[in-house]
Amino acid sequence: MKIFPENISDIGLEIDNLFWIITGVVALASIITLFLFLYPILTRKRNRTKSEMFMTGNSHKKRMWVYVGMFLLLVGDLYILMSEHSIWHRVEQTLPEADFKVAIVGKQWMWTIFYPGPDGKLYTADDVMAVNELHLPKDKVVHMDLKAMDVIHSVFMPQARFKQDVLPGRTITRWVKLNKEGKFDISCTEICGIGHSIMRGDLFVENEANWQLSMNKIYGITK
Repeated sequence: MKIFPENISDIGLEIDNLFWIITGVVALASIITLFLFLYPILTRKRNRTKSEMFMTGNSHKKRMWVYVGMFLLLVGDLYILMSEHSIWHRVEQTLPEADFKVAIVGKQWMWTIFYPGPDGKLYTADDVMAVNELHLPKDKVVHMDLKAMDVIHSVFMPQARFKQDVLPGRTITRWVKLNKEGKFDISCTEICGIGHSIMRGDLFVENEANWQLSMNKIYGITK
């Protein structure tokens, strides 16, 4: 059974591994908690004395399992933090030099993509626009300025292992580097109104030649 969607990102494997680490720690904690909860219920007799039925917690010995549980939770949290630090720093705290830059604006219920025009600069008079159609070059670092026009949206590209909430009045810059050509999904994963389920777009990852052809087509349509 295939659990994850296809990975097309340079950082996808690291994110998938982090998922398994978090799942493993949480699953182990859940199993221990259920065991400690169910074991006395299933093994102790019904005619218990009051002292057996209640833990008063008036001694360190009686509070031992509370201390042990808190310690194990702390160890698990620290292990997750140590495991995710490198990928968090790479994804969220660094911004490699861009080969290309676009702006993605979410509004009910569509994605508007703004591409730099012939001058190669975004936010100038010759910018071009497309709706629900994002074309990115393969093996290039792409900066994406993410915005929302009305309510909170969330840009989700599952194959790119990318997800970012976008807020009205704020621009959030993130980056991707994708290594496989094809057509993939863009969706909104923040409930944003009655049309939330139809807020979808297409991500096209193309080699340099095909990407240039796609961009020329966009320029020709929007001019």
